[in-house]
Amino acid sequence: MRRSADACKRWGAIALILGAMVAPALPSHAAAAAAGRTFYLSATGSDAADGRATTTAWRTLSRANRETLGPGDRLLLQGGARFTGPLVISASGTAEQPLVVGSYGTGRAIVAGNGDSGIFVWNAGGIVIQDLTVIGDAGAYTRVGGISIYLDKARTTRVPYLRIARVEVSGFKNGIDIGTMVSGAGFQDVLIESVLAHDNRDTGVLVYGPPFGPAGGAYAHADVRVRSVNAYRNLGDPQNLTANTGSGIVLGSVDGGVIADSTAYENGSQCRAPEGPYGIWAYDSRRITIERNIAYRNRTGASIDGGGFDLDQNVGSSVLQHNLSYSNDGPGIMVYTGRANDLNTGNTVRFNISVDDARGAGDYGAMTIAGRISDAAIYHNTIVSTRHPVLQLATGPRRTVIANNVFVALGAVPVVKANGLTTGETRLTGNTYYGRVSGPLLLWGTGAYTSVAVWRTATGQEADGAGFDGDPRLQDVTAVPTVTVPAQRSAVTQYTLRSDSPLAAARTTSTFTLPSGIADYFGATLGVTRSAWAGASQPGPLAVAAPA
Repeated sequence: MRRSADACKRWGAIALILGAMVAPALPSHAAAAAAGRTFYLSATGSDAADGRATTTAWRTLSRANRETLGPGDRLLLQGGARFTGPLVISASGTAEQPLVVGSYGTGRAIVAGNGDSGIFVWNAGGIVIQDLTVIGDAGAYTRVGGISIYLDKARTTRVPYLRIARVEVSGFKNGIDIGTMVSGAGFQDVLIESVLAHDNRDTGVLVYGPPFGPAGGAYAHADVRVRSVNAYRNLGDPQNLTANTGSGIVLGSVDGGVIADSTAYENGSQCRAPEGPYGIWAYDSRRITIERNIAYRNRTGASIDGGGFDLDQNVGSSVLQHNLSYSNDGPGIMVYTGRANDLNTGNTVRFNISVDDARGAGDYGAMTIAGRISDAAIYHNTIVSTRHPVLQLATGPRRTVIANNVFVALGAVPVVKANGLTTGETRLTGNTYYGRVSGPLLLWGTGAYTSVAVWRTATGQEADGAGFDGDPRLQDVTAVPTVTVPAQRSAVTQYTLRSDSPLAAARTTSTFTLPSGIADYFGATLGVTRSAWAGASQPGPLAVAAPA
């Protein structure tokens, strides 16, 4: 598989931050700022003015850094004008009276990093950053985050309320990074929305915390939501030969989070490390939902990773659903841990579509499940692969169920490649296995099987007789998606079943059941009155719930 248990992906995310971070010198003011003031910056302003009106605006962010801001204050930069950063914020607002940084007038103001962050928030919350363009330079590209929010003080509670909206960040080490290396500290109630994070070196959007130990650790952050983010051309660091770089969106050390309606593409091509990037993924986290996203043409500069979506080490009780992955170097869908603990548990992967993934040189399937994962439920996905196995399994999973998926091999590759797993380790039931070139080749341990019936007899897999080894008759099995906007995910009707599909028969569906009211990939809510079809799209209501 892609790496040893000791090569921990978390170090890649953490290494993105450490090394260059030095807290700036900040002014000390005894008096708290009055609430509710507005300060302006203009390209034609004067730092000798009071900054309280557009006609008496300040000129520089250096002057703004000397002001003590507080709850309800607003710092507004002239739209279209360029200001040299960093802007440093060390005072907090509140959720009810946030400290707001944004633009006024026409268009967005530009904050230039000039070898440093564009905006640096230090040990503070109650912050809103919106309607800005933040750009870096060669120095910033190797050192710092464009919008960097960092906590280095020990606390008994998390810092509340961060909002980053309608910003574009490019040219930094990370576009946006939010994190801490202090055990038991972090941020909560975080929303990153409507953001372009592109042409950064290591990551588009990153949330991180202290590394977990062998048995686990404390989650730094809670309630982190990432919505409508477009992360692209974050290429990775070719000089970093130890840890992954070049991912689109990453959540680490988060208890309760969402990545939704977002896109990650053309990331990772410069990563040369022995572990690689993914378009969208999570690590050291629990209760994460990754849904309605698109990941495509993500790359790796080595033979490792470069895939679409990943629930990685120490991720538990999380859901990956209703996503589209295509034309990535690595797996479209990965559930993996290299850790010897039991934290990668209780994850659900359902109603996703992966097409033309696993294009690179790595030892992967388009869907790859590996390592010490437990109680995973992987069902009703449609996976189409040409260059590598459609489904690849490795030793480690326990009590994992893979049910009612459609697995299609377009090239002369195995539909399934696996170690000889028992049904107590991984149970396959109700899946469709179709090899378009040479039939459904199932590599299982030391055996090679050309039919589900023979495989069933030899291994006990597909024991309920619902597995099917024929053509599912998708609308256009050879099509590669072209959609790039999450709102257009439903346009990939090529991967729905034709009216003459043999999967319409109830005999091709496992007794595995679905939660009531779940929706298929195309958003159709499924009820309780019909038998299910295998795959990510369904013809209508059905009577099927995920295992307990």
